[in-house]
Parts: sequence; structure tokens; C-alpha cells
Amino acid sequence: MTKPTEHSQEKATFPVAKLCACLVTLCCLSVTLYVMFQSLHLVHVTDSHGASHTMMTYKQDPEELMALAGIVAGEDDNVHFTAYNGNLASLSIERAEPVTIYADGQTFVANLAGGTVERALEECGVTLGEHDYTEPSLHTELTGERTVTVHRVEYRDTITHESIPHETEYVYTSLYYRNPSRTQVLQHGHDGVNEITSRERVVDGQVESSQVVSVVQTVAPQNTIIKAYKAGAPVSPLEGPEVTNGVPASYKAVYSGRATGYSASRGRGASGLGLSYGTVAVNPNLIPYGTKLYIASPDGKFVYGYAIATDTGTALMNGTCLVDLFYETYDESLMNGVQQVNVYVVG
Repeated sequence: MTKPTEHSQEKATFPVAKLCACLVTLCCLSVTLYVMFQSLHLVHVTDSHGASHTMMTYKQDPEELMALAGIVAGEDDNVHFTAYNGNLASLSIERAEPVTIYADGQTFVANLAGGTVERALEECGVTLGEHDYTEPSLHTELTGERTVTVHRVEYRDTITHESIPHETEYVYTSLYYRNPSRTQVLQHGHDGVNEITSRERVVDGQVESSQVVSVVQTVAPQNTIIKAYKAGAPVSPLEGPEVTNGVPASYKAVYSGRATGYSASRGRGASGLGLSYGTVAVNPNLIPYGTKLYIASPDGKFVYGYAIATDTGTALMNGTCLVDLFYETYDESLMNGVQQVNVYVVG
């Protein structure tokens, strides 16, 4: 048997070493390719004008991605980069578009990529007053129609005055039975005044609406009061039992006699009670002070009405007259002079 030489041994081991080197190289290449694949991203680049580009790259910087895609973002454009699940990424460019704002007779233009009407106003330095408004409204997103109109609103108050007509009241009395056409003005009337405040809503210099916001009476109307004749109407304002055919429904006694009239500037009678229509002077020995009476002429033409005995006088005490009727004016006290009356003692 022939013994292998040293040269033949070297030839036998060479293929093995070469194969190992190739395997190592393949492994390194595979690792490198795997690492490179892991770092690659599928990026979809779009803009709001319809441009679209898809590419494989390991870059993630938006500026570099746009450069690779050949897409340039403007100064006012919005760039959004979003990576999804592993190697899929998205880069979108929202292009700025002009927004036209009409305000105060001027036109303003702002380049905006999205945003609201409010942001467009801020960009143009247009401010709103308390009542101003915009079309579309402030928080409307700027899509589609990109024009904004600013409406200036102010409220103006105007004051007008309106007359309040006064009325005529009649106070009826039988005191004038001898002259039924006679009248007396007790109070002269006058019209009142209402102050009316109206508020106008003015939009862009034009009155849009108006409404009354307050009505204040600055002068109260005063009615004219006229005293006039009416058959059976009492002089006195006092009230008592129902009267039928000139006679009260109930009474304790009745006296007939002469009645006179008087007036006085002092405020109290001999009894200490006050003096006014409905108080009369009597002989307190016959009719005690405080007694309630009903007084009328027998024919019913004159009716003094219900009264209270509060005063006296010489003619009453000496029997010259039965009752002295109080009037608030001297002229009225003289008007009917002396006349016959029935005095009913009611209580």
C-alpha cells in the first residue's frame, strides 16, 4: 500500500475549509439581509391635492421621506407622519388653502391647512365684539367653501314718550236738586306719560329688528272729577242698611224738623269726633253723640244720607232747628238753606 504524501493531505482538506467559509459568509449575509429587512418600512405618502407615492425605505424622517417621494411641503402645510404595526407607515400632507374673510368692508386672506373659522380670524387679526357673529360659525371646520363673513352687531336704545289719556269721573249728589244742570269740577285732570325704551338690533349698519324693553310711567294720569246731580244720590259717603223708598230697612226712631247747613275750618266737633261729609250737629240731649242717622227730605228730592252725630250748636240746643248738616265748602252749606227733613235714628 502506498502511503499518502503531505501534498495529497492538503488537497483533501481544502474543500472542507472553503465550504465552511461559504457557509459563514451566507450566514452573515442572511443576518445582514434580515436586519436590513427589519429596518425597512413600506411608506405611503399622500397629499390633499391627490398626489400619492408608495416606497420601501428605512428612513423615518418626514423631510427625507418627502424628498424620496419627490413631494414638497409648503410653509403653511401640515405634515402628519404615522407608523403602524411594524413596517407599515403613512405620511400625509394637508395642503394650505386660502381662506377669504370679509369684515368691516375689507377682505382678508389667510393660508390655512384645516382649522376652524376662529383660527382663520386669529391669523388675520380680526376680532369679534360681544354681539358679533360669523358665517359660518366660529367653530366650523374649514372644509369645502372657504369664505367667512363677519357680521358686526350693535344694540341701540331709543326713548319715546307716549301720552296716557285721562278719564272723567262723576261724583253724584242730590245736593243740586234745585238746579239739576249744575256741575262742579272737583279735580282738573291731565294726561299721564309713559317713557318707552325700544332696543334695535343693528347688523352691519342695518336695523334687523326692534323690540320694546321697558315701559316706565313717568307721569301718572289724573282724572277729571265732576260733581253732578242725580236723584236720590246721597251727599254723605257713609253706608248703612238698605234704603227703600227713602226709608232705611231698620231704624229705632224718626224725627222731622228743620235742617240747616254749615262748614267749619276746625277739624273736630263738640264730641271730639272729626268733621266731614256725613257728620252733623244735633241736640245731644235728644240725639246722643255717636248716634248713626239717616237724613232725607220727605219728598226724597234731597238725600243727605247716613250720618254720625258729632257736633252741636246754639240753634240745636234752643230747638231752632233739628239738625245742622256739615258740608266741606261754605258755598255748599248755603246752597239749600233751610229745608224740612226726616231724621231716622239707625243706631
